[in-house]
Amino acid sequence: MKKVNFLFLFVTAFLLISCDPSQGILFTNKSESNVKVKLIINSKVKNDQLDEMKKGDSIVFNLIPHNPEEKLGYIYFGRGRWDDENINEVTKSIKRIEIENDNYKIVYKSQQAIRNLLQENYKGIIMKSLNIKIDDNFFK
Repeated sequence: MKKVNFLFLFVTAFLLISCDPSQGILFTNKSESNVKVKLIINSKVKNDQLDEMKKGDSIVFNLIPHNPEEKLGYIYFGRGRWDDENINEVTKSIKRIEIENDNYKIVYKSQQAIRNLLQENYKGIIMKSLNIKIDDNFFK
């Protein structure tokens, strides 16, 4: 019995250590109204993932709260873990972020404001993720 427990513990530890999570930004609409998220991309900074997703100069997500298929917007950056350097690279690639609902619009214009938004929403213990949850209190 002890060999089985040890083997299970060893395999679990190996999988946790060797597992590389997906790196991305998830926008989640947790509010009661539709939300539009618009990222204006900095054309002077090359970022393959953002350049691939953009239409014109921006990436737009129309997030509908009561539709499970449309309440999320996701930008995939490949495999790996988020760290300050990755967040700084992505920040340089974004010129502006606009988040709006029926009543309010918040615009993150400066590099510092964009970096703060990303860093404040970078959470987790082992598998850290960057999830920006937009609820009714987000705009207040």
